[in-house]
Amino acid sequence: MQNPMIVKAEAAIDAKVSPTDKQAYDKIVLAGMKVLFSKETHKELFEGLEQAEDKMTMAVEGIIGLLGMLFKESRNTMPLGPMILAGQSLLMEGLDFMEQAGMIEVTPDVLAEVTQKYVETLLPNIGLPADKMQAALGQLQGVMNNPEQMAEYNQSTGSAPTAPPQPSMGG
Repeated sequence: MQNPMIVKAEAAIDAKVSPTDKQAYDKIVLAGMKVLFSKETHKELFEGLEQAEDKMTMAVEGIIGLLGMLFKESRNTMPLGPMILAGQSLLMEGLDFMEQAGMIEVTPDVLAEVTQKYVETLLPNIGLPADKMQAALGQLQGVMNNPEQMAEYNQSTGSAPTAPPQPSMGG
């Protein structure tokens, strides 16, 4: 990854993964990365993104489709919490790839918009009850707009503190 904003966003996502979910999260991210960057799918994904009018929506829908495929392969046993965060991490990888390929420029607004699209598209599709959906929304929102956590991360990496993007989680 080259964009420091994406690196920080992914680190914030990783920091939200509980120790008990870490193994499942890592396994989902690894499986997703294998699919995204495999010889069989990489060219097809790249061409699809290049031709898409709305690259961010295509990226979000692609990651959600990937999560659905991985969920089916797990025989519907993949834990939802780690899956949601792993999907967001994979989305950051996708944004980084798209930026390096010259398809988009990732700004705080782009990061906020793609995060909001991810949340608004994924959560209803996985059939979470309202209370669990609100909890998942809160968790994802916390990743992107927790100034204290971002400041701690910035201090630990020696980076200058910056305000994280502030996604609008309303719908």
